[in-house]
Amino acid sequence: MLSPAMLRILRWLDEHPSTLEGAWDVPRSLSLEGIADGIGVVRSALFQPMSVLEEEGFLLTRQAHVIGGGRRKRKVVHITESGRNQLHSHTEDIPERRARSSSKLKGQLPEYTHVHGRHSELGLIRDALENKVPVHLRGMPGIGKSTLARRVAEDLVEKDTNVHWVQLDAYCDVHEAMQRMEADAPQILDVEGYASSFELENAVLVFDDVHSISSRHQESFSNLFQALENQSIPFMLLGRDRDTFSIDGTYVELGPLEQKDAIELLNPELGDERETIVEALGGHPLAILLHDASTPLPETNLDVRAYVDQVVLGEASADVHDAMSPFLVLPFPVPAERMPKPNDVALLDEHTLLRWGNKDAAMEMQHLIRNVCKSSLDESELDVLHRSAITHWQTKNDALASILELHHRIQLGETDVSNHLSSRANELMSSYSGAFATLLDEALVSNSEDIDLIELAAQHALNRAEVDVAKAYIEGQESPKLVNIRMQIAQFEGKKHPLQDLETILDELHDVQQKLRIQLSVLSRCIDDLTPSSSAHDHERIERWLNQVELPDAENERQIVLTTLVIMRHSLALERKDLDGANFLLDQLRGIGSSTDPLLQYLGMKTELRSVDSKPMNAALTLRNAELTATQLQQPLYKASLLLLICEQLVETQLPRAKTIHAQIDIQSIEAIEAPSARRVVAKWWEVKSMFDDRERVMSLREAILRYRSVGCPNRARMLSKRLHSV
Repeated sequence: MLSPAMLRILRWLDEHPSTLEGAWDVPRSLSLEGIADGIGVVRSALFQPMSVLEEEGFLLTRQAHVIGGGRRKRKVVHITESGRNQLHSHTEDIPERRARSSSKLKGQLPEYTHVHGRHSELGLIRDALENKVPVHLRGMPGIGKSTLARRVAEDLVEKDTNVHWVQLDAYCDVHEAMQRMEADAPQILDVEGYASSFELENAVLVFDDVHSISSRHQESFSNLFQALENQSIPFMLLGRDRDTFSIDGTYVELGPLEQKDAIELLNPELGDERETIVEALGGHPLAILLHDASTPLPETNLDVRAYVDQVVLGEASADVHDAMSPFLVLPFPVPAERMPKPNDVALLDEHTLLRWGNKDAAMEMQHLIRNVCKSSLDESELDVLHRSAITHWQTKNDALASILELHHRIQLGETDVSNHLSSRANELMSSYSGAFATLLDEALVSNSEDIDLIELAAQHALNRAEVDVAKAYIEGQESPKLVNIRMQIAQFEGKKHPLQDLETILDELHDVQQKLRIQLSVLSRCIDDLTPSSSAHDHERIERWLNQVELPDAENERQIVLTTLVIMRHSLALERKDLDGANFLLDQLRGIGSSTDPLLQYLGMKTELRSVDSKPMNAALTLRNAELTATQLQQPLYKASLLLLICEQLVETQLPRAKTIHAQIDIQSIEAIEAPSARRVVAKWWEVKSMFDDRERVMSLREAILRYRSVGCPNRARMLSKRLHSV
C-alpha cells in the first residue's frame, strides 16, 4: 500500500518524460531539493518513502548534472515504468496533476510547491478573483505567499484562465513587467493602456514582491493597478506591506500554518517530535523547512529571525557562509551560471537557502535568510562584497552585467559614478530603460548636485514621457546645461510654441556648439510637428529661423549643417505643397551626393508620394515603386518612414494592404535607436495604427498623443486629441 507521501513523489516524477533518464543535464525538479520543494516537505522526509519506492522498483536514482547547479554531479531521481503503472492504478488516491507545462501559465511563475492547509485563504482568494476584485496577499518573507498564489494559478488554468506572473524588483518598471509576464502587448508609454490589452483575454495577473518596486516606478505601477481595477481585470498583489498602492480589494494576511498542516512538512518518522518542532518554530513554513535534526531547537518564544540568525546560520559551516556572500548584495534573481562561483549554488541549494524561478532557472537567496544575514554586516563588510561584485560583473560584456556593475558602484558610493552611467547610457536607455531609470535615481541620492547626472536623469525621464519626474529632477537648478530640458518640458506641457522665446534662450548660452545643436533640434521638431491645419504663418516662422542659423567655421562641420538645412527646407516645402521647391532642393542634394545614397532615395520617394494627389493616374505605379524602394533601403529610419507614408496613402483605398505593410515595420528596432527622430517615427507608427482597427483605436491614439508630446510635437498631439474626442 502506497502512502500519500509516496504517491506525491511518484506524481511529481511522472510529470517528467522518460527521455530524461539518460540525459547528461536534468532539471532541478528531479534533484532531491527540487522534489522536496515540489511536494512541500523537508528533504529528510523523502528518505524513507523513496527508499521503499526504490526497493519496489518504482523509481531509480543516479548521479547527473543539475541545470544551474554547477559542475558537480548530484543525486537525481526518475520514475520507472513500473512506478508509472503503479501510480495510475491508484485512481482514487492519486494527487491532482499540476499544470506544469500549460501554455496558460505565462511569465515568471515560481516552481510549483504543494500547499499544506490554507483552505480558508484559498477560498477568500478564489471568491475575490471570480468577482474580479483585486487581491492583496500579505505576509513576512518565507510565510508562503508565492506558494499559495501558485496553487491558485493551478485552479485558474483548470478553468481555462491565462495566468500572467511577474517577479518584481527595484529595477523593473511597468514595461519590463509586461515583457516578463509575456503579455501580448507592444511597449507603450501610456502605462494605463496596458490594461486594455487584457480586456478580451480571460486572464488573471499576479504581481509578486510588490514591496520591492522602487520609488522611481511607484506612480506608474499605481496607474497600472488603478487601470486594471477600473477595467475589472482581476489581479493579485503579493508583498509584505499592508497597503502600498491604495487599491481597493480583498486583503489576505498569511500567518503561521496550523499545527496539523505544519507537521506535514516534516519527516513522519519523527512522530510526536514534529509537534514540538512546529511549536518551537511558530508554524513558519520556511523555518520548518530549514530545520535540521543536527541543529538545536530554539526556545518556544524565539522570533523566527532570531532562529535563522542564531541557529540556522550559526550552525552553518564556513563554506556555506562563504558561498552566501555574493548573494547578500544581489539586487534581483540571476541565472545560476552567471554567479561568480556557480558550483556554490548546489551547496546553498542543499541547505534550502535559495529561492528559484521556474522557466529560466534564475535564483536568489531566500529573502528571510538574506535580510537576516545582511543586517548583521557593518558598512565596511558590505563594501567588500560590493567591490568583489564589481570585479566580477565588469568583466562581462552584456547589458545585464552592466546593470549589476552599476548597481554595486552606486551602493559603494563611488564618486565617479556619473561617468560610468553616462558611458553606458546609449546601451541601457532602450534595452533596460526601467533599470537605468532606477540607477539614475539611486545615484542622485548621493550626487544630488551633479548637473550632468541631473540632465541625464531628466532627459531619460522625458524620453519615457515622465514629465513630472523630469521637472522634479531639475527643480531648483539654474544651470545653462538644462536649457534644452526646460524647453522640452514646456513643449510637452503645451505651454509655448517650440520657437517662442528661442532667441532669448540662445542668448543665455555661451557654448556655440550647444546653441547650434538646440537650434537644429528645435527646427527639426517644429517641421515634424506641422499638420495639415498649420498656417502660412507657422511655415514662415520656421523659414525665418532656418535663415538665422549660423554656419560653423570648420569646413567639414559647415557642409554637414548645410546639408541638414537643405533637408529641412525640403521637408518644409513638402508641407507647404510646394513641389517645385521640393524638387529644386532635391536636385541640390543630388548634386553633392550619390544616386544610391539611402537618404536621397528616401527623399525622392517621399517627394513622389506627396505628389500623388496631383497625379492620380500615376498613383498605383508610384506606390509600387515606393514599396520596392523601401524594401531595398537598409537605413531603418528611412525605411520605416517611407513605409508609413505608403500606409497613409493606402488607408482609404487598400486598408488590408496598409495593415500588412504596417505590420512589416520593425518598430522595436526603431525604438532601440536613442534619437529624437526615431521617437517621432514611433509616434507616427502609433498614429497610423489608429487608422486601422476600431478596437485598438483609442489605445493607439492615446499612445500616439503621449509620444508626440514627449518628443516636442504639441500640434500633432492636439490634432490627435481632437480625433480621440470624436471617437
